[in-house]
Amino acid sequence: MPSLTLAHAYKDAQTRLEPAVQNKLDDITQIQFRESKGAALYPVNNALFGSARLARDRIHWSFPPDKDLRVVKALSWVQIMSYGLGALGLHKFLQHRERGALIINADHNPSEDPKNYAADWLGFEDLQKTMDKTLQVSVTSYDPSAQVIIFIFLPSKSGNSVAIWRRKLVVPNNARLRFQHELDVALTGLREPQSYIVHVDELPKAKKSLPNLPKNEAQQKPKKKRKWWQLFKSKS
Repeated sequence: MPSLTLAHAYKDAQTRLEPAVQNKLDDITQIQFRESKGAALYPVNNALFGSARLARDRIHWSFPPDKDLRVVKALSWVQIMSYGLGALGLHKFLQHRERGALIINADHNPSEDPKNYAADWLGFEDLQKTMDKTLQVSVTSYDPSAQVIIFIFLPSKSGNSVAIWRRKLVVPNNARLRFQHELDVALTGLREPQSYIVHVDELPKAKKSLPNLPKNEAQQKPKKKRKWWQLFKSKS
């Protein structure tokens, strides 16, 4: 059964700004971005929002992005579309009057537009449910009138884990100036960065000093770990 977060993503995809404001946005971007209505997030519901495992076991950061062609293509697309995505992020902020981020599944292309990606929006309260500190802290203090946060993730073959990358995009100057009145109203009611409460499922552990190992143990070679991209290879 789809989670409340995915249901929210579907509802959000149906929501548009007031006609006058929406028309201004369409005039600026001249680009139509598709939203997956939760379809791109549904396969990784357990990875992003599951409570059976800790966030650090579900959501993996700092993997090199050049090891999987799907990630390379998605990141390249984000760079090429940065102008329009910047305007879209502004659109979403004005819709919700709250900080959040665009999120893209590198392994999901809309069937009706397979050369592009679907960009969904998750607000801070949605990101809280992941229990991942980095996801939450990424959106607590950015300036929505100047920046857009975007997450690009790649699901594992099982769908129980994701590798994820973060990018920051600039809001186009003409979009910011054209929406200045709407921005002033939205920013006035925005929470201060220090008022956001970050939810985590474990507290940092105190560092322990390592005991002196016997010489023969210290010289043992560590076991080889599987390369991360082997766990995230395409099912095909």
